[in-house]
Amino acid sequence: MNTNDLRVIKTKKHIEDALIDLLYQKDFHAITVQDILDTALINRSTFYKHYADKYALAESLCQDVFVLFEEYINKRFVFESGTEPMIDTVKNLYAFLSQNRIKVLALFKIQTETIHLYDDMFYCLKNNFLQTQNTKDDFPEKFSDYLATIYATFVMESIKWCLENDGYQDLLPYAQKFLSLSPFFPPKIQ
Repeated sequence: MNTNDLRVIKTKKHIEDALIDLLYQKDFHAITVQDILDTALINRSTFYKHYADKYALAESLCQDVFVLFEEYINKRFVFESGTEPMIDTVKNLYAFLSQNRIKVLALFKIQTETIHLYDDMFYCLKNNFLQTQNTKDDFPEKFSDYLATIYATFVMESIKWCLENDGYQDLLPYAQKFLSLSPFFPPKIQ
């Protein structure tokens, strides 16, 4: 199968969009492959040409989002607080998430043993914070973990709120005040 073939690309998009639509109607565990087939208007053999099952489909979608998220987060932690490139990276991350808000919010709903996009993003933030913080300060490990948890919680809940409310611009004035409390956050985001 030629993955660059326009028909293959369109079919995969229909399948992916079908799962996203269904996630707004019912719990992931209640969604069947037949539901996806009916929503995407495809037959069973077409689905199985692309995905082994609904879990493989969900994992693929989550992985696509997570890989890009991780790239942005890795870039964000390269810069010192308050630098323009870091602020640009954060803005670009929010732009990416906003452009994919319906998809990301739907994927946040999936919680299985192997599929948990929200948690993966949380731990990506927390681990990057810990790695950066451990090179800068001499906090006890327990306190560092506490700070990293607070940081990751703040960022993930801000992301989730912004996506649910399409409110990145609304949140900025309040986030700037909060962010100025810690040297780990940029003092000014525009």
